[in-house]
Amino acid sequence: MEEGKPERIRPCIGCHDGCLGRIFLARPLSCAVNPTVGRENLYRLEPSDKPKKVLIAGGGVAGLEAARVATLRGHKVTIFEKSNALGGHLIEASIPDFKNDLGRLLNWHKMELEDLKTKIKLGIEVTPDLIKKEKPDVVIVATGSESRIPDIPGIKEKKVATDIDLFLGKKRAGKSVVIVGGGMIGCETALWLAQQGKHVTIVEQLPELMVASKTPIPHANRIMLLDLLKFHKVEVLTNYFIAEITNEGVALVSHDFERRRVEADTVGISIGLRPNNKLYRALVGKVSSLYLIGDAREVRNVMGSTWDAYEVARTI
Repeated sequence: MEEGKPERIRPCIGCHDGCLGRIFLARPLSCAVNPTVGRENLYRLEPSDKPKKVLIAGGGVAGLEAARVATLRGHKVTIFEKSNALGGHLIEASIPDFKNDLGRLLNWHKMELEDLKTKIKLGIEVTPDLIKKEKPDVVIVATGSESRIPDIPGIKEKKVATDIDLFLGKKRAGKSVVIVGGGMIGCETALWLAQQGKHVTIVEQLPELMVASKTPIPHANRIMLLDLLKFHKVEVLTNYFIAEITNEGVALVSHDFERRRVEADTVGISIGLRPNNKLYRALVGKVSSLYLIGDAREVRNVMGSTWDAYEVARTI
């Protein structure tokens, strides 16, 4: 602010994962988007004594942070992103009004990389042949994750859409929607659709919503989201498995084998993500300095991907 450049301030995304949420994990407070908070001296960046040519595959949050940090340390960095836009899952995640802070984070990363003059190549997928051509000293694979799709009857029906498809407008939700999966993303998808006037039902196989995450969702965020779901009259069916997607909607089975049907125009699949690490597996043994970061290594959240990227980029 003193320099008159407020846009350079890294935005808070309101996740509480790095700060207040860590109190419940008995860990020191820090920041999800700034890993140096609370350990500024230990985690300060030092110029590399041997600048390297670094190729980063993937322009999601992990790839962007790795590029920023590696460039700051003096490495010659190039990001290759197979789509035509940077951001990865930050793009669809920032669509709802209540998640706009993720859009601010993405814009901040873009401005930082532009200021650092980091080379970015869009619309190019990294392959082993491209690696041979570019001859980088270091390859950082940040290829992200993709939706998990359950193998159940009816999964290929036209009414079925992933949460990502719904956010990006690749598929339009009808008046009544069943969201399969009551994790944080499923609940946010349900809230977003309910705010548009849709009749939404969440189906979750566990007894409660948002309790299966590897990293516990901070209490304040979880309670707020539960209250908003209730306020917007989202119906919640826990302890139910989805058995089949039908022309009318979904067929459910409970833990005690009770059967139930719920009518729906649209069935949203939100049962989590799985790592996309095909490139990494193809490069193992062929690249001497190879790293796997972010969702491609283990699906977590913005904090997990950011800290992953910072740790690797500050040490190469």
